[in-house]
Amino acid sequence: MCPQERRREFFQQEGYLIVKDFYSAAEIAGAAKAQDAYYRGEYDREPEFDWPRPRKCRARNRKHPYASFFSNALGNLLRDGRLARLIQKSCDLPSVRFWHDQLLYEEPRAGGETKYHWHREESRWKTCEANAMITAWIPLTDFSSEMGPITLAPDRRETAKHKRMPLKAGDLVLFGKSLLHGNPPNFGDQPRRALAAHFASGDLSYRAHGKFSHVNERIVSRIDGLPNFRDERVCPLIIA
Repeated sequence: MCPQERRREFFQQEGYLIVKDFYSAAEIAGAAKAQDAYYRGEYDREPEFDWPRPRKCRARNRKHPYASFFSNALGNLLRDGRLARLIQKSCDLPSVRFWHDQLLYEEPRAGGETKYHWHREESRWKTCEANAMITAWIPLTDFSSEMGPITLAPDRRETAKHKRMPLKAGDLVLFGKSLLHGNPPNFGDQPRRALAAHFASGDLSYRAHGKFSHVNERIVSRIDGLPNFRDERVCPLIIA
Protein backbone atom coordinates (compact mmCIF):
# COMPACT_ATOMS: atom_id res chain seq x y z
CA MET A 1 0.00 0.00 0.00
CA CYS A 2 1.45 3.38 -1.02
CA PRO A 3 1.66 6.29 1.48
CA GLN A 4 -1.32 8.06 -0.06
CA GLU A 5 -3.48 4.95 0.22
CA ARG A 6 -2.44 4.58 3.87
CA ARG A 7 -3.40 8.18 4.53
CA ARG A 8 -6.79 7.72 2.91
CA GLU A 9 -7.45 4.52 4.83
CA PHE A 10 -6.41 6.10 8.15
CA PHE A 11 -8.57 9.16 7.54
CA GLN A 12 -11.60 7.05 6.68
CA GLN A 13 -11.15 4.92 9.80
CA GLU A 14 -10.16 7.57 12.36
CA GLY A 15 -11.67 10.76 10.95
CA TYR A 16 -8.43 12.74 11.08
CA LEU A 17 -4.94 12.84 9.59
CA ILE A 18 -1.67 14.40 10.78
CA VAL A 19 0.74 15.54 8.07
CA LYS A 20 4.24 16.51 9.17
CA ASP A 21 6.27 19.26 7.46
CA PHE A 22 3.55 20.09 4.96
CA TYR A 23 4.68 23.71 4.73
CA SER A 24 8.25 25.00 4.65
CA ALA A 25 9.78 27.06 7.44
CA ALA A 26 9.88 30.07 5.11
CA GLU A 27 6.19 29.78 4.31
CA ILE A 28 5.23 29.58 7.96
CA ALA A 29 7.49 32.50 8.83
CA GLY A 30 5.79 34.50 6.09
CA ALA A 31 2.37 33.55 7.42
CA ALA A 32 3.32 34.56 10.97
CA LYS A 33 4.62 37.88 9.65
CA ALA A 34 1.34 38.38 7.80
CA GLN A 35 -0.55 37.61 11.00
CA ASP A 36 1.35 40.33 12.85
CA ALA A 37 0.68 42.77 10.01
CA TYR A 38 -3.02 41.93 10.12
CA TYR A 39 -3.14 42.80 13.82
CA ARG A 40 -1.50 46.14 13.02
CA GLY A 41 -4.31 46.83 10.56
CA GLU A 42 -2.11 46.24 7.50
CA TYR A 43 -3.00 44.17 4.44
CA ASP A 44 -1.71 43.64 0.90
CA ARG A 45 -4.85 42.51 -0.92
CA GLU A 46 -8.60 43.04 -0.73
CA PRO A 47 -11.46 40.59 -1.20
CA GLU A 48 -14.07 40.96 -3.91
CA PHE A 49 -16.80 40.78 -1.29
CA ASP A 50 -17.78 43.26 1.40
CA TRP A 51 -16.09 42.61 4.73
CA PRO A 52 -14.54 45.03 7.27
CA ARG A 53 -10.88 45.81 6.65
CA PRO A 54 -8.31 44.82 9.29
CA ARG A 55 -7.93 47.13 12.26
CA LYS A 56 -5.37 47.25 15.05
CA CYS A 57 -6.06 44.47 17.52
CA ARG A 58 -4.46 43.83 20.90
CA ALA A 59 -7.05 41.49 22.43
CA ARG A 60 -5.64 38.54 24.34
CA ASN A 61 -7.82 36.12 22.35
CA ARG A 62 -8.41 36.72 18.67
CA LYS A 63 -10.44 34.97 15.97
CA HIS A 64 -10.67 36.68 12.60
CA PRO A 65 -12.58 35.18 9.67
CA TYR A 66 -11.59 35.88 6.05
CA ALA A 67 -8.07 36.96 7.04
CA SER A 68 -6.66 35.00 4.10
CA PHE A 69 -8.53 37.29 1.68
CA PHE A 70 -6.53 40.26 2.99
CA SER A 71 -3.11 38.61 2.86
CA ASN A 72 -1.26 37.13 -0.09
CA ALA A 73 0.86 34.98 2.23
CA LEU A 74 -2.16 33.51 4.02
CA GLY A 75 -4.21 33.21 0.85
CA ASN A 76 -1.46 31.35 -0.98
CA LEU A 77 -0.96 29.03 1.98
CA LEU A 78 -4.60 27.95 1.82
CA ARG A 79 -5.59 28.21 -1.83
CA ASP A 80 -2.56 27.51 -4.02
CA GLY A 81 -3.82 23.96 -4.63
CA ARG A 82 -1.51 21.87 -2.44
CA LEU A 83 -3.83 21.69 0.54
CA ALA A 84 -6.84 21.05 -1.69
CA ARG A 85 -5.00 18.20 -3.43
CA LEU A 86 -4.14 16.65 -0.07
CA ILE A 87 -7.80 16.82 0.92
CA GLN A 88 -8.93 15.47 -2.43
CA LYS A 89 -6.67 12.44 -2.19
CA SER A 90 -7.16 11.79 1.52
CA CYS A 91 -10.95 12.00 1.28
CA ASP A 92 -11.29 10.52 -2.22
CA LEU A 93 -13.17 13.53 -3.59
CA PRO A 94 -13.63 14.44 -7.27
CA SER A 95 -13.54 18.18 -6.52
CA VAL A 96 -12.70 20.51 -3.64
CA ARG A 97 -14.12 23.92 -2.78
CA PHE A 98 -12.83 26.46 -0.26
CA TRP A 99 -15.39 27.27 2.44
CA HIS A 100 -14.07 29.51 5.21
CA ASP A 101 -11.00 30.47 7.26
CA GLN A 102 -10.13 31.83 10.68
CA LEU A 103 -6.90 33.40 11.91
CA LEU A 104 -6.42 32.40 15.56
CA TYR A 105 -4.36 33.83 18.41
CA GLU A 106 -4.42 33.27 22.17
CA GLU A 107 -1.98 34.72 24.67
CA PRO A 108 -0.81 32.48 27.52
CA ARG A 109 -2.49 32.63 30.89
CA ALA A 110 -0.93 32.07 34.29
CA GLY A 111 -3.06 29.11 35.30
CA GLY A 112 -6.54 27.95 36.10
CA GLU A 113 -8.88 25.13 35.30
CA THR A 114 -8.34 23.15 32.09
CA LYS A 115 -11.57 23.34 30.16
CA TYR A 116 -12.26 22.26 26.60
CA HIS A 117 -14.83 23.73 24.28
CA TRP A 118 -15.79 20.41 22.75
CA HIS A 119 -17.69 20.61 19.48
CA ARG A 120 -18.10 19.21 16.00
CA GLU A 121 -17.84 21.49 12.98
CA GLU A 122 -21.10 20.14 11.59
CA SER A 123 -22.87 21.96 14.43
CA ARG A 124 -21.81 25.22 12.73
CA TRP A 125 -22.52 24.13 9.19
CA LYS A 126 -26.18 23.19 9.45
CA THR A 127 -27.04 25.09 6.27
CA CYS A 128 -24.38 23.26 4.25
CA GLU A 129 -25.24 20.36 1.96
CA ALA A 130 -22.10 18.58 0.76
CA ASN A 131 -20.67 15.12 0.32
CA ALA A 132 -17.78 16.08 2.62
CA MET A 133 -16.55 19.02 4.69
CA ILE A 134 -13.01 19.06 6.03
CA THR A 135 -10.99 21.30 8.35
CA ALA A 136 -7.24 21.89 8.14
CA TRP A 137 -5.74 23.17 11.40
CA ILE A 138 -2.34 24.77 10.77
CA PRO A 139 -0.03 25.83 13.62
CA LEU A 140 2.01 28.95 12.92
CA THR A 141 4.41 28.23 15.77
CA ASP A 142 5.64 25.09 17.51
CA PHE A 143 2.99 23.82 19.92
CA SER A 144 3.74 22.14 23.22
CA SER A 145 1.07 20.29 25.17
CA GLU A 146 1.01 23.18 27.67
CA MET A 147 -0.01 25.64 24.94
CA GLY A 148 -3.37 23.96 24.44
CA PRO A 149 -3.02 22.52 20.94
CA ILE A 150 -6.04 21.21 19.11
CA THR A 151 -7.30 18.08 20.83
CA LEU A 152 -9.26 15.30 19.12
CA ALA A 153 -11.59 12.60 20.39
CA PRO A 154 -11.34 10.15 17.48
CA ASP A 155 -13.95 7.68 18.76
CA ARG A 156 -16.65 10.39 18.47
CA ARG A 157 -18.32 9.13 21.64
CA GLU A 158 -16.34 10.34 24.64
CA THR A 159 -13.68 12.89 25.55
CA ALA A 160 -11.83 10.72 28.09
CA LYS A 161 -9.63 9.24 25.34
CA HIS A 162 -8.81 12.51 23.67
CA LYS A 163 -5.54 13.14 21.83
CA ARG A 164 -3.63 16.39 22.16
CA MET A 165 -1.66 17.33 19.08
CA PRO A 166 1.68 19.01 20.07
CA LEU A 167 2.62 19.89 16.50
CA LYS A 168 5.46 21.81 14.93
CA ALA A 169 5.06 24.87 12.74
CA GLY A 170 4.57 23.55 9.21
CA ASP A 171 2.62 20.47 10.30
CA LEU A 172 -1.15 20.28 9.93
CA VAL A 173 -4.14 18.24 11.03
CA LEU A 174 -7.06 17.36 8.77
CA PHE A 175 -10.35 16.23 10.26
CA GLY A 176 -13.90 15.71 9.14
CA LYS A 177 -16.98 17.65 10.18
CA SER A 178 -18.19 14.95 12.61
CA LEU A 179 -14.99 14.62 14.64
CA LEU A 180 -15.27 15.86 18.23
CA HIS A 181 -12.49 18.33 19.01
CA GLY A 182 -11.55 21.29 21.18
CA ASN A 183 -8.75 23.45 22.57
CA PRO A 184 -7.72 23.65 26.22
CA PRO A 185 -6.43 27.01 27.50
CA ASN A 186 -2.94 28.18 26.67
CA PHE A 187 -0.80 27.63 29.77
CA GLY A 188 2.42 27.81 27.78
CA ASP A 189 5.05 30.53 27.57
CA GLN A 190 4.16 32.08 24.21
CA PRO A 191 1.05 32.99 22.21
CA ARG A 192 -0.84 30.21 20.48
CA ARG A 193 -0.96 31.05 16.78
CA ALA A 194 -2.85 29.01 14.21
CA LEU A 195 -4.82 29.16 11.01
CA ALA A 196 -7.99 27.13 10.53
CA ALA A 197 -9.13 26.50 6.97
CA HIS A 198 -12.37 24.79 6.01
CA PHE A 199 -13.07 23.04 2.73
CA ALA A 200 -15.97 21.18 1.14
CA SER A 201 -16.56 18.85 -1.73
CA GLY A 202 -17.32 20.74 -4.92
CA ASP A 203 -21.04 19.91 -4.71
CA LEU A 204 -21.49 22.23 -1.71
CA SER A 205 -24.87 23.95 -1.68
CA TYR A 206 -27.22 25.78 0.68
CA ARG A 207 -30.02 24.13 2.61
CA ALA A 208 -32.33 25.94 4.99
CA HIS A 209 -32.15 24.92 8.66
CA GLY A 210 -34.64 26.92 10.65
CA LYS A 211 -33.19 30.24 11.79
CA PHE A 212 -29.61 28.92 11.78
CA SER A 213 -27.13 30.75 9.55
CA HIS A 214 -23.40 30.87 8.87
CA VAL A 215 -21.44 34.09 8.44
CA ASN A 216 -20.78 33.18 4.79
CA GLU A 217 -24.48 33.69 4.12
CA ARG A 218 -24.01 37.42 4.71
CA ILE A 219 -21.51 37.92 1.91
CA VAL A 220 -22.15 35.37 -0.85
CA SER A 221 -24.37 36.20 -3.80
CA ARG A 222 -27.98 35.01 -4.01
CA ILE A 223 -29.78 32.76 -6.44
CA ASP A 224 -33.57 32.95 -6.30
CA GLY A 225 -33.18 34.63 -2.93
CA LEU A 226 -31.04 31.88 -1.41
CA PRO A 227 -27.35 32.05 -0.47
CA ASN A 228 -25.05 30.82 -3.22
CA PHE A 229 -22.36 28.72 -1.56
CA ARG A 230 -20.67 28.34 -4.95
CA ASP A 231 -19.93 32.05 -5.19
CA GLU A 232 -16.38 32.02 -6.53
CA ARG A 233 -15.48 35.23 -4.74
CA VAL A 234 -15.99 33.61 -1.35
CA CYS A 235 -15.97 29.84 -1.90
CA PRO A 236 -13.79 29.23 -4.96
CA LEU A 237 -13.62 25.82 -6.56
CA ILE A 238 -9.94 24.94 -6.24
CA ILE A 239 -10.00 21.48 -7.81
CA ALA A 240 -12.69 20.85 -10.43
